Amino acid sequence: MARLLLHNAVLVDPEAESEELGAVLVEDGRIRSCLGSGEPAPTDAEWVDLEGRALAPGFIDLHYHGGLVFETPEKVASSLERSAASLLRHGTTAFLPTTVAWSREKLQGCVAELARCIDDAPDDAAAALGLHLEGPWINAGAAGAQPLAGIRPYDVSEGRELLDRSEGLVKMVTLAPEIPGSPKLQSELARRGVVAALGHSQASVSEIETGIAAGLRHVTHLFNAMGGAHHRHLGVAGVALTNDQLTCDIICDGIHVHPAFVRLAARAKGERLMLITDRLEPPASAEAGSDSFGAGAVHEADGVLRLPDGTLAGSCLTLDRAVANAVAFGAMTRIEAVSAATLRPARVLGIQPQRGTFRPGARADFAVLGRSGEVLETWLAGQRVHAGARP
Repeated sequence: MARLLLHNAVLVDPEAESEELGAVLVEDGRIRSCLGSGEPAPTDAEWVDLEGRALAPGFIDLHYHGGLVFETPEKVASSLERSAASLLRHGTTAFLPTTVAWSREKLQGCVAELARCIDDAPDDAAAALGLHLEGPWINAGAAGAQPLAGIRPYDVSEGRELLDRSEGLVKMVTLAPEIPGSPKLQSELARRGVVAALGHSQASVSEIETGIAAGLRHVTHLFNAMGGAHHRHLGVAGVALTNDQLTCDIICDGIHVHPAFVRLAARAKGERLMLITDRLEPPASAEAGSDSFGAGAVHEADGVLRLPDGTLAGSCLTLDRAVANAVAFGAMTRIEAVSAATLRPARVLGIQPQRGTFRPGARADFAVLGRSGEVLETWLAGQRVHAGARP
Protein backbone atom coordinates (compact mmCIF):
# COMPACT_ATOMS: atom_id res chain seq x y z
CA MET A 1 0.00 0.00 0.00
CA ALA A 2 1.59 3.30 -1.14
CA ARG A 3 1.64 5.88 1.66
CA LEU A 4 2.74 9.46 1.23
CA LEU A 5 2.86 12.36 3.67
CA LEU A 6 2.88 15.90 2.29
CA HIS A 7 4.04 17.82 5.34
CA ASN A 8 5.17 21.29 6.37
CA ALA A 9 2.37 22.68 4.20
CA VAL A 10 -0.03 25.58 4.69
CA LEU A 11 -3.35 23.81 4.14
CA VAL A 12 -5.78 25.95 2.14
CA ASP A 13 -8.79 23.83 2.99
CA PRO A 14 -11.93 25.13 1.22
CA GLU A 15 -14.04 23.92 4.15
CA ALA A 16 -11.90 25.48 6.90
CA GLU A 17 -12.25 28.91 8.47
CA SER A 18 -8.55 29.67 8.27
CA GLU A 19 -5.32 28.39 6.77
CA GLU A 20 -3.31 26.11 9.02
CA LEU A 21 0.14 24.56 8.95
CA GLY A 22 -0.21 20.81 8.67
CA ALA A 23 0.12 17.70 6.54
CA VAL A 24 -1.95 15.44 4.30
CA LEU A 25 -1.59 11.68 4.43
CA VAL A 26 -2.22 9.90 1.11
CA GLU A 27 -2.80 6.18 0.58
CA ASP A 28 -3.19 4.62 -2.84
CA GLY A 29 -4.03 7.92 -4.52
CA ARG A 30 -6.66 8.93 -1.95
CA ILE A 31 -6.60 11.25 1.04
CA ARG A 32 -6.44 9.27 4.26
CA SER A 33 -6.38 12.20 6.69
CA CYS A 34 -5.23 15.75 7.37
CA LEU A 35 -2.90 16.30 10.30
CA GLY A 36 -2.47 19.51 12.25
CA SER A 37 0.91 20.92 13.17
CA GLY A 38 2.41 18.82 15.95
CA GLU A 39 0.08 15.85 15.49
CA PRO A 40 1.80 12.45 15.37
CA ALA A 41 2.64 11.45 11.81
CA PRO A 42 3.19 7.93 10.45
CA THR A 43 6.80 6.88 10.10
CA ASP A 44 6.13 4.26 7.44
CA ALA A 45 5.08 6.82 4.79
CA GLU A 46 7.27 8.62 2.29
CA TRP A 47 7.65 12.19 3.57
CA VAL A 48 7.57 15.12 1.11
CA ASP A 49 8.52 18.50 2.58
CA LEU A 50 6.54 21.36 1.01
CA GLU A 51 8.70 23.90 2.84
CA GLY A 52 5.83 25.97 4.18
CA ARG A 53 4.13 26.46 0.81
CA ALA A 54 0.38 26.49 0.31
CA LEU A 55 -1.40 23.24 -0.55
CA ALA A 56 -4.88 23.37 -2.12
CA PRO A 57 -7.12 20.79 -3.78
CA GLY A 58 -6.71 20.60 -7.54
CA PHE A 59 -8.72 23.21 -9.43
CA ILE A 60 -11.88 22.37 -11.40
CA ASP A 61 -12.85 24.44 -14.45
CA LEU A 62 -16.53 24.18 -15.44
CA HIS A 63 -16.06 26.20 -18.64
CA TYR A 64 -12.97 25.63 -20.77
CA HIS A 65 -12.95 25.81 -24.57
CA GLY A 66 -9.20 25.55 -25.21
CA GLY A 67 -8.50 24.70 -28.82
CA LEU A 68 -11.50 22.39 -29.09
CA VAL A 69 -13.83 24.93 -30.69
CA PHE A 70 -11.43 25.51 -33.58
CA GLU A 71 -11.22 21.83 -34.55
CA THR A 72 -13.11 19.43 -36.78
CA PRO A 73 -14.48 16.22 -35.22
CA GLU A 74 -11.48 14.31 -36.61
CA LYS A 75 -9.07 16.45 -34.55
CA VAL A 76 -11.04 16.57 -31.31
CA ALA A 77 -9.01 13.82 -29.62
CA SER A 78 -5.63 15.47 -30.18
CA SER A 79 -6.99 18.85 -29.05
CA LEU A 80 -8.40 17.37 -25.86
CA GLU A 81 -5.12 15.60 -25.16
CA ARG A 82 -3.17 18.88 -25.48
CA SER A 83 -5.58 20.68 -23.20
CA ALA A 84 -5.51 17.98 -20.52
CA ALA A 85 -1.71 18.15 -20.44
CA SER A 86 -1.37 21.94 -20.47
CA LEU A 87 -3.93 22.54 -17.72
CA LEU A 88 -1.70 20.81 -15.19
CA ARG A 89 0.75 23.73 -15.32
CA HIS A 90 -1.94 25.89 -13.76
CA GLY A 91 -3.14 23.50 -11.07
CA THR A 92 -6.28 22.47 -12.93
CA THR A 93 -6.79 18.76 -12.41
CA ALA A 94 -10.33 18.43 -13.82
CA PHE A 95 -12.43 20.35 -16.33
CA LEU A 96 -15.47 20.36 -18.59
CA PRO A 97 -14.53 20.66 -22.28
CA THR A 98 -16.98 23.23 -23.58
CA THR A 99 -18.52 23.47 -27.04
CA VAL A 100 -20.20 26.35 -28.90
CA ALA A 101 -23.29 26.74 -31.10
CA TRP A 102 -22.26 24.61 -34.04
CA SER A 103 -24.44 23.19 -36.78
CA ARG A 104 -26.35 20.02 -35.98
CA GLU A 105 -23.95 17.86 -38.00
CA LYS A 106 -20.77 19.27 -36.47
CA LEU A 107 -22.13 19.25 -32.93
CA GLN A 108 -23.26 15.63 -33.24
CA GLY A 109 -19.87 14.59 -34.64
CA CYS A 110 -17.81 16.43 -32.05
CA VAL A 111 -19.89 15.23 -29.12
CA ALA A 112 -19.65 11.61 -30.25
CA GLU A 113 -15.89 11.90 -30.67
CA LEU A 114 -15.46 13.67 -27.34
CA ALA A 115 -17.39 10.90 -25.59
CA ARG A 116 -15.09 8.32 -27.15
CA CYS A 117 -11.81 10.02 -26.27
CA ILE A 118 -12.85 11.03 -22.74
CA ASP A 119 -13.32 7.35 -21.95
CA ASP A 120 -9.80 6.67 -23.26
CA ALA A 121 -8.11 9.58 -21.46
CA PRO A 122 -4.73 8.93 -19.74
CA ASP A 123 -4.37 8.97 -15.97
CA ASP A 124 -1.46 11.46 -15.94
CA ALA A 125 -3.43 14.43 -17.31
CA ALA A 126 -6.25 16.67 -16.12
CA ALA A 127 -9.50 14.73 -16.15
CA ALA A 128 -12.27 15.71 -18.55
CA LEU A 129 -15.24 15.16 -16.26
CA GLY A 130 -17.76 15.35 -19.06
CA LEU A 131 -19.04 17.91 -21.55
CA HIS A 132 -20.47 21.38 -21.20
CA LEU A 133 -22.71 22.34 -24.13
CA GLU A 134 -22.73 26.15 -24.34
CA GLY A 135 -25.61 26.42 -26.77
CA PRO A 136 -26.89 25.97 -29.39
CA TRP A 137 -30.20 26.58 -27.54
CA ILE A 138 -29.55 30.20 -26.60
CA ASN A 139 -30.84 33.67 -27.51
CA ALA A 140 -29.29 35.17 -30.64
CA GLY A 141 -29.83 38.60 -29.12
CA ALA A 142 -27.35 37.70 -26.37
CA ALA A 143 -25.00 35.64 -28.52
CA GLY A 144 -21.78 37.35 -27.47
CA ALA A 145 -19.20 35.63 -29.69
CA GLN A 146 -21.33 32.54 -30.30
CA PRO A 147 -21.78 31.69 -34.01
CA LEU A 148 -25.17 33.10 -34.99
CA ALA A 149 -25.65 30.50 -37.72
CA GLY A 150 -25.63 27.72 -35.12
CA ILE A 151 -28.12 29.23 -32.66
CA ARG A 152 -31.54 27.58 -32.91
CA PRO A 153 -34.68 26.56 -31.00
CA TYR A 154 -34.67 23.26 -29.19
CA ASP A 155 -35.73 20.31 -31.32
CA VAL A 156 -36.68 17.20 -29.36
CA SER A 157 -35.31 14.69 -31.85
CA GLU A 158 -31.98 16.53 -32.21
CA GLY A 159 -31.60 16.98 -28.49
CA ARG A 160 -32.25 13.36 -27.62
CA GLU A 161 -29.95 12.11 -30.34
CA LEU A 162 -27.20 14.45 -29.20
CA LEU A 163 -27.52 13.51 -25.54
CA ASP A 164 -27.65 9.82 -26.43
CA ARG A 165 -24.45 10.16 -28.46
CA SER A 166 -22.70 11.68 -25.46
CA GLU A 167 -23.22 8.39 -23.59
CA GLY A 168 -24.09 10.24 -20.39
CA LEU A 169 -21.09 12.55 -20.54
CA VAL A 170 -22.99 15.82 -21.00
CA LYS A 171 -22.86 17.29 -17.49
CA MET A 172 -23.96 20.89 -18.13
CA VAL A 173 -25.96 22.72 -20.79
CA THR A 174 -26.06 26.51 -21.01
CA LEU A 175 -29.45 27.58 -22.37
CA ALA A 176 -31.82 30.53 -22.64
CA PRO A 177 -35.15 29.69 -20.97
CA GLU A 178 -37.07 32.05 -23.28
CA ILE A 179 -36.30 30.21 -26.54
CA PRO A 180 -38.90 28.00 -28.24
CA GLY A 181 -38.75 24.46 -26.92
CA SER A 182 -36.95 25.36 -23.70
CA PRO A 183 -39.48 23.63 -21.37
CA LYS A 184 -38.99 20.36 -23.24
CA LEU A 185 -35.21 20.83 -23.16
CA GLN A 186 -35.20 21.41 -19.42
CA SER A 187 -37.43 18.40 -18.87
CA GLU A 188 -34.97 16.25 -20.84
CA LEU A 189 -31.99 17.60 -18.89
CA ALA A 190 -33.74 17.00 -15.57
CA ARG A 191 -34.55 13.44 -16.58
CA ARG A 192 -30.90 12.79 -17.37
CA GLY A 193 -29.46 14.60 -14.33
CA VAL A 194 -27.71 17.27 -16.44
CA VAL A 195 -27.04 20.70 -14.88
CA ALA A 196 -29.22 23.32 -16.62
CA ALA A 197 -27.39 26.66 -16.68
CA LEU A 198 -28.88 30.05 -17.55
CA GLY A 199 -26.77 31.96 -20.07
CA HIS A 200 -26.73 33.91 -23.34
CA SER A 201 -30.21 35.03 -22.39
CA GLN A 202 -32.49 38.05 -22.31
CA ALA A 203 -35.22 36.28 -20.37
CA SER A 204 -37.75 38.13 -18.27
CA VAL A 205 -38.02 37.56 -14.54
CA SER A 206 -41.11 35.39 -15.01
CA GLU A 207 -39.38 33.30 -17.71
CA ILE A 208 -36.40 32.74 -15.41
CA GLU A 209 -38.65 31.83 -12.50
CA THR A 210 -40.46 29.33 -14.70
CA GLY A 211 -37.07 27.94 -15.70
CA ILE A 212 -36.00 27.62 -12.07
CA ALA A 213 -39.18 25.70 -11.30
CA ALA A 214 -38.25 23.37 -14.19
CA GLY A 215 -34.75 22.76 -12.83
CA LEU A 216 -32.61 25.72 -13.88
CA ARG A 217 -29.99 26.08 -11.14
CA HIS A 218 -26.76 27.62 -12.40
CA VAL A 219 -25.70 30.78 -14.27
CA THR A 220 -22.96 30.85 -16.91
CA HIS A 221 -20.40 33.70 -16.86
CA LEU A 222 -22.36 36.15 -14.71
CA PHE A 223 -22.83 39.62 -16.34
CA ASN A 224 -21.49 38.50 -19.73
CA ALA A 225 -23.87 37.85 -22.67
CA MET A 226 -27.04 38.38 -20.64
CA GLY A 227 -29.62 41.01 -19.88
CA GLY A 228 -28.21 43.41 -17.30
CA ALA A 229 -29.62 44.58 -13.98
CA HIS A 230 -31.65 47.78 -13.57
CA HIS A 231 -32.76 49.28 -10.28
CA ARG A 232 -36.44 48.86 -11.24
CA HIS A 233 -36.15 45.87 -13.58
CA LEU A 234 -34.01 43.01 -12.35
CA GLY A 235 -33.04 41.53 -15.72
CA VAL A 236 -31.07 38.30 -15.99
CA ALA A 237 -28.06 39.54 -14.02
CA GLY A 238 -30.31 40.97 -11.29
CA VAL A 239 -32.14 37.67 -10.84
CA ALA A 240 -28.83 35.79 -10.83
CA LEU A 241 -27.49 38.02 -8.06
CA THR A 242 -30.56 37.91 -5.85
CA ASN A 243 -32.01 34.41 -6.26
CA ASP A 244 -30.49 31.97 -3.78
CA GLN A 245 -31.60 28.97 -5.85
CA LEU A 246 -29.02 29.89 -8.49
CA THR A 247 -25.30 29.34 -8.29
CA CYS A 248 -23.16 31.48 -10.61
CA ASP A 249 -19.75 31.40 -12.21
CA ILE A 250 -17.71 34.41 -13.26
CA ILE A 251 -14.71 35.21 -15.46
CA CYS A 252 -12.32 36.88 -13.03
CA ASP A 253 -9.76 38.43 -15.38
CA GLY A 254 -10.64 42.05 -14.63
CA ILE A 255 -11.70 42.61 -18.24
CA HIS A 256 -14.82 40.54 -18.78
CA VAL A 257 -16.11 41.84 -15.45
CA HIS A 258 -14.88 44.95 -13.64
CA PRO A 259 -13.15 44.10 -10.33
CA ALA A 260 -15.77 46.10 -8.42
CA PHE A 261 -18.52 43.93 -9.89
CA VAL A 262 -16.54 40.82 -8.95
CA ARG A 263 -16.64 42.13 -5.38
CA LEU A 264 -20.37 42.79 -5.70
CA ALA A 265 -21.00 39.28 -6.99
CA ALA A 266 -18.94 37.72 -4.20
CA ARG A 267 -20.88 39.63 -1.56
CA ALA A 268 -24.25 38.81 -3.11
CA LYS A 269 -23.65 35.12 -3.88
CA GLY A 270 -21.16 34.06 -1.21
CA GLU A 271 -20.54 30.31 -1.45
CA ARG A 272 -22.75 30.18 -4.56
CA LEU A 273 -20.11 31.97 -6.69
CA MET A 274 -17.36 30.10 -8.49
CA LEU A 275 -14.51 30.87 -10.86
CA ILE A 276 -14.19 29.74 -14.47
CA THR A 277 -11.84 30.63 -17.30
CA ASP A 278 -13.93 30.50 -20.52
CA ARG A 279 -10.47 30.14 -22.04
CA LEU A 280 -9.85 29.97 -25.79
CA GLU A 281 -6.60 28.75 -27.33
CA PRO A 282 -6.51 29.55 -31.07
CA PRO A 283 -4.22 27.25 -33.06
CA ALA A 284 -0.81 28.52 -34.09
CA SER A 285 -1.49 27.41 -37.66
CA ALA A 286 -1.49 30.16 -40.26
CA GLU A 287 -4.10 28.31 -42.30
CA ALA A 288 -6.90 30.65 -43.34
CA GLY A 289 -9.87 30.35 -41.04
CA SER A 290 -8.06 28.26 -38.45
CA ASP A 291 -8.52 31.03 -35.88
CA SER A 292 -12.33 31.10 -36.23
CA PHE A 293 -14.97 28.91 -34.62
CA GLY A 294 -17.78 30.19 -36.78
CA ALA A 295 -18.23 33.68 -35.40
CA GLY A 296 -15.22 35.25 -37.13
CA ALA A 297 -11.46 35.25 -36.70
CA VAL A 298 -10.26 35.94 -33.17
CA HIS A 299 -7.24 37.95 -32.11
CA GLU A 300 -5.61 38.70 -28.78
CA ALA A 301 -5.82 42.27 -27.55
CA ASP A 302 -4.94 43.52 -24.06
CA GLY A 303 -5.11 40.09 -22.46
CA VAL A 304 -8.37 38.86 -23.99
CA LEU A 305 -9.54 37.42 -27.29
CA ARG A 306 -11.83 39.47 -29.50
CA LEU A 307 -13.71 39.18 -32.77
CA PRO A 308 -12.85 41.62 -35.58
CA ASP A 309 -15.57 44.03 -34.38
CA GLY A 310 -14.12 44.09 -30.85
CA THR A 311 -16.65 41.73 -29.26
CA LEU A 312 -15.18 39.71 -26.41
CA ALA A 313 -14.70 36.18 -27.71
CA GLY A 314 -13.11 34.42 -24.75
CA SER A 315 -10.41 34.80 -22.16
CA CYS A 316 -6.71 34.08 -21.90
CA LEU A 317 -7.29 33.32 -18.22
CA THR A 318 -6.05 30.35 -16.20
CA LEU A 319 -7.66 29.22 -12.95
CA ASP A 320 -4.59 29.91 -10.83
CA ARG A 321 -4.64 33.50 -12.10
CA ALA A 322 -8.41 33.72 -11.50
CA VAL A 323 -7.86 32.65 -7.88
CA ALA A 324 -5.08 35.20 -7.44
CA ASN A 325 -7.20 37.92 -9.06
CA ALA A 326 -10.18 37.26 -6.81
CA VAL A 327 -7.90 37.87 -3.82
CA ALA A 328 -6.18 40.90 -5.39
CA PHE A 329 -9.54 42.47 -6.29
CA GLY A 330 -10.60 42.27 -2.64
CA ALA A 331 -13.50 39.99 -3.56
CA MET A 332 -12.44 36.89 -1.61
CA THR A 333 -9.97 35.59 0.91
CA ARG A 334 -7.57 32.97 -0.41
CA ILE A 335 -9.61 30.17 1.15
CA GLU A 336 -12.77 31.54 -0.48
CA ALA A 337 -11.06 31.90 -3.85
CA VAL A 338 -9.68 28.37 -3.66
CA SER A 339 -13.14 27.11 -2.70
CA ALA A 340 -14.58 28.94 -5.74
CA ALA A 341 -12.22 26.93 -7.97
CA THR A 342 -12.46 23.59 -6.16
CA LEU A 343 -15.24 22.65 -3.74
CA ARG A 344 -17.95 24.89 -5.16
CA PRO A 345 -17.72 23.63 -8.77
CA ALA A 346 -17.48 20.09 -7.42
CA ARG A 347 -20.78 20.66 -5.60
CA VAL A 348 -22.45 21.89 -8.78
CA LEU A 349 -21.48 18.61 -10.46
CA GLY A 350 -22.29 16.51 -7.40
CA ILE A 351 -18.74 15.15 -7.08
CA GLN A 352 -17.67 16.87 -3.85
CA PRO A 353 -16.95 13.60 -2.02
CA GLN A 354 -14.32 12.83 -4.67
CA ARG A 355 -12.83 16.14 -5.79
CA GLY A 356 -12.26 19.70 -4.64
CA THR A 357 -11.83 18.78 -0.98
CA PHE A 358 -9.41 17.51 1.67
CA ARG A 359 -11.98 15.08 3.06
CA PRO A 360 -10.82 11.50 3.68
CA GLY A 361 -11.51 9.32 0.67
CA ALA A 362 -11.24 12.11 -1.88
CA ARG A 363 -8.76 11.92 -4.72
CA ALA A 364 -5.29 13.16 -3.80
CA ASP A 365 -5.29 15.90 -6.47
CA PHE A 366 -3.41 18.99 -5.32
CA ALA A 367 -1.97 22.32 -6.36
CA VAL A 368 1.08 23.66 -4.53
CA LEU A 369 1.02 27.46 -4.66
CA GLY A 370 3.74 30.09 -4.46
CA ARG A 371 3.56 33.48 -2.77
CA SER A 372 1.92 35.18 -5.75
CA GLY A 373 -0.53 32.36 -6.31
CA GLU A 374 1.53 30.73 -9.05
CA VAL A 375 1.40 26.94 -9.30
CA LEU A 376 4.67 25.32 -8.29
CA GLU A 377 3.50 21.70 -8.38
CA THR A 378 0.44 19.74 -9.44
CA TRP A 379 -0.42 16.29 -8.09
CA LEU A 380 -2.83 13.71 -9.47
CA ALA A 381 -3.90 10.75 -7.32
CA GLY A 382 -0.84 11.17 -5.11
CA GLN A 383 1.63 11.49 -8.00
CA ARG A 384 3.53 14.68 -8.83
CA VAL A 385 2.74 15.35 -12.50
CA HIS A 386 3.98 18.92 -12.80
CA ALA A 387 6.84 20.66 -11.04
CA GLY A 388 8.06 24.15 -11.82
CA ALA A 389 11.15 25.81 -10.41
CA ARG A 390 10.80 26.56 -6.72
CA PRO A 391 11.82 30.13 -5.81
